[in-house]
Amino acid sequence: MIKTLFIVLSFTIHPPLQQPDTALTEAEAVAIALEKSFDIRLETYNMEIAKNNNTIGNAGYLPTVEATASTGRTIQNTELEFASGDSQARDGAKSTSTNAGLSLNWTIFDGLKMFATKERLDQIERSNEYILKSQVQNTVSDVLKAFYNAGLEQERLRLLKSNLELSEERVQISKDKYEIGKASKMEYLQAQVDFNTDQSAYVKQREVIAVRLYELQQIMGLSETTDSLKLAFSYDLNMILSRIQAEELALSQNPNLRSMEMAREVSILATKELERSRLPELDFNMGYNYAKSEAEAGFVLQNQSTGINYGLSARMTLFDGLNQSRQIQNAQIQAEYAQTSFERSKTVLLTSVRSAFLTYQNAVELAQLETQNLEVAEENVAIALERYRVGKSNPLEIREAQNNAVNAQIRHLEALNTAKIAEIELLRLTGEIVR
Repeated sequence: MIKTLFIVLSFTIHPPLQQPDTALTEAEAVAIALEKSFDIRLETYNMEIAKNNNTIGNAGYLPTVEATASTGRTIQNTELEFASGDSQARDGAKSTSTNAGLSLNWTIFDGLKMFATKERLDQIERSNEYILKSQVQNTVSDVLKAFYNAGLEQERLRLLKSNLELSEERVQISKDKYEIGKASKMEYLQAQVDFNTDQSAYVKQREVIAVRLYELQQIMGLSETTDSLKLAFSYDLNMILSRIQAEELALSQNPNLRSMEMAREVSILATKELERSRLPELDFNMGYNYAKSEAEAGFVLQNQSTGINYGLSARMTLFDGLNQSRQIQNAQIQAEYAQTSFERSKTVLLTSVRSAFLTYQNAVELAQLETQNLEVAEENVAIALERYRVGKSNPLEIREAQNNAVNAQIRHLEALNTAKIAEIELLRLTGEIVR
């Protein structure tokens, strides 16, 4: 067990089957995902909406100006008798009216509600920025994890192919020995059975790789996928953080936790808005009107007026069936809920950091142990093959040495891959995976 909580490690394995000019690197995979990921694009739209909503006009700072205009005509049969004794009668008398105006309404005091609204809109925009950042980090993390998991299966295929070649060589040796009478036919047939078993494992592994590559390309946002993609990678482990440092970074930088903190602030500000809506509201009103009417019958044949009006109006809700009190109580409960959710998320985050750190430490230790086993296992299979070639060992001995070598190599790769996945998770949790 690694006792110290401070790790400075550089442990590298360079797989031999990558071709740099044709293989996909992790940097290229991340770049493609950042450009094409549907999840990132969807969150970008939400952030743009929140940004568009965060204006002083939406908060209620600015006045509203309206323009109105209307015109109409009537045709009537009229009969009029005046006090003087005169009378007037007209069939189909036409009259027209035209009205136009501008009106301005400006809330100059609303109990300071508009300031709380603007703060709430600021927090919503910041929250969406953190949500987008969290999605970007999650996407990068998912791509890297899928990349290295596919790379692990790629390396597993290489090992199985090497093992298959060894089994093929063993078949040839046993055949030669059988033909000259130095081995039984059963030994020759057993070598063929083992070769067929290894060949079956190799074919199945190709299917596993194809699935992993499809998953990787789906996360990258590619619509056209291929199962022949080659990956160029190396297991470079460089976690230079103590557990305490990782926890501190997670609490200060994790974008998901920051977005929940913003959501808590939004709930508090929503309560302030409702509380301030109880105070009186003062509006300034101003308008300009134009009116003109013409009639073929009546007292006034033509009338035209223009003018400006202005004034102040105040209003205050005295009783609304206790609905405001109910809304404020619900908002306070929502704020408490957001606070509790935030505290819970902090606990979950710290637990995740500690678990990932422990996984990383153990995987690094296992990788170091398996490095020693590799040398022994590879030397053992070489000796066993040579002993079998000269007739000093039996098929069981070489088969066991062969399986031990493959298993040791796979355990070594799996330990490195586990450490790399844990490192990626730690970088995501601490907010360091994308800076």
